[in-house]
Parts: sequence; C-alpha cells; structure tokens
Amino acid sequence: MRERDEETGEYQREYTDGEIRELLRETRLSTREVADALGCHRTTAHERLTELEDEGRVKSKSVGNTLLWELSESR
Repeated sequence: MRERDEETGEYQREYTDGEIRELLRETRLSTREVADALGCHRTTAHERLTELEDEGRVKSKSVGNTLLWELSESR
C-alpha cells in the first residue's frame, strides 16, 4: 500500500524493482542518473537501490565519491 504525503495528501510514488532493474540492464548508473531517469529525488533513489542491494538484486561500487549501481550477477 502506498503512503500519502502528510502535507499535500498526495500518494508518494513507488519505484518498482522492475523499473530500477530495467534501468540497470547491461549498464552501470550513478545514484543521480537513476534518480533522474525515475524522476525522483536522489535520496529516494539511493534508499530504493540500497534496499535492492540488501536483497542481493543489485550491487554498488564506489568510484571516487560516487556510487555506481549495476545488476547483481546472482539475480
């Protein structure tokens, strides 16, 4: 079930595993690039990517001060 924003009453958009995994198919993207593609804030993208990483669906690599995300080979 989606949650409502307390101030506006609008539903918060949910970014599905499929949407994110499709973005990362055959490429690596930074958190900012994923956020821009989804149309969400960088923090929101980072939270979703971290959830997927915890589940073993994606993995990240630190390059300088940027995280690059890609699909996990095991999934």
